[in-house]
Amino acid sequence: MSTAMTKLERITRAIRGQEVDHIPAAGGWVHGVRNLAKIAGITVEQYMADPMKAVLAANRVLDVDMLLPLLVPKDVDQIREGLVEESSFAGIEPEALKEYADTLPDTEAEVAKRFDAAEFDAKTRKWVVPFVKAYAENEIVYMPNFWDLGGAFPLYQRWGYEAFLMACSMYPESIAKIWWYEHTLRKYQGRVVLPMFKEFNWPPMMFSGDDVCNNKGPMVSPDFLRQYFWPGIKDILQPFIDEGIRIVHHCDGDVRPVVQDMLNTGFSGFQGFQYECDVDIAELRKLRSNLGETPIFLAGLSVTRTLPYGNAQDVRDEIDYMFDATDGGKGMIMFTSNVTGVEVPPENLMTAYSYLKTLKWGAKRPNPHKQWPWLVNHPETK
Repeated sequence: MSTAMTKLERITRAIRGQEVDHIPAAGGWVHGVRNLAKIAGITVEQYMADPMKAVLAANRVLDVDMLLPLLVPKDVDQIREGLVEESSFAGIEPEALKEYADTLPDTEAEVAKRFDAAEFDAKTRKWVVPFVKAYAENEIVYMPNFWDLGGAFPLYQRWGYEAFLMACSMYPESIAKIWWYEHTLRKYQGRVVLPMFKEFNWPPMMFSGDDVCNNKGPMVSPDFLRQYFWPGIKDILQPFIDEGIRIVHHCDGDVRPVVQDMLNTGFSGFQGFQYECDVDIAELRKLRSNLGETPIFLAGLSVTRTLPYGNAQDVRDEIDYMFDATDGGKGMIMFTSNVTGVEVPPENLMTAYSYLKTLKWGAKRPNPHKQWPWLVNHPETK
């Protein structure tokens, strides 16, 4: 395909598994003021004068097609954010979740009374619109990212891991009620979000879904999730699916036992992956969504191995691995597996985004990777 596409055209076609002029790239999860300043070609002082402008400049250098709501570090020495520390939940018992569940309404009509659509619309626009405008000014497509619409699994963020997991065992009906309540609310939130896709001309994809797994597998049994968790999410997603919007689920840890459940629920693709947990995207690509589609992949430069500790060839090998696993980049959008830490050399990121442009969509490489190349080249680091 010789005709150059707009970024929106390229992304839209990639989401639909159609041929593109080159494989699109997403961004937005790069940490470290110094790293971002180096990519942008500016000083730290220039970065700190206008962090948002600087992060956008860095992404223009990387030539991304699409950005999540940006991570914009504003502290030169900041290492990470969003960490859930169990010590901050000391003294919280599983009974706290049961007591909360007992305060919740029992019918959808009562839940609906608690939802203020106008208030939610205003709150959503307050954080979405500045990103949409800034990206448009920089000719970058906004990636719709609504974590809450992918389910309310991570109750550990409110009560801690220990209390949450114990409550799943001791008070499963209480956990079920909390999830039902949250998912019912989010169904109404989705009705507010859905019209924004046409209003802002967003690509037909939504990124969502919090962690349900760790490196050992699902945090609770897949059967527990099938009974209490996934059904409510299906109700949230269906209106989006009906409008042709495909939903991509974030995947940390060993997600293999639940990926088919994700697809059965209405998700059409996956983002992430911790390949050191034996997650093989070539195997995931053999699965099919409810609509019979080959999954979409926002894949997935390793932020735990390749990017921080590899060299340029390791980075190129990993992109080739994703390219091979998706039959020449079909349905693939390159992204990082998670937020890159301050230890990631900026040169590795610049190598990744520039090398991607050299790959021809649908091509067959002469020696395709059969498994994650990092494990082949660095088996001692798994």
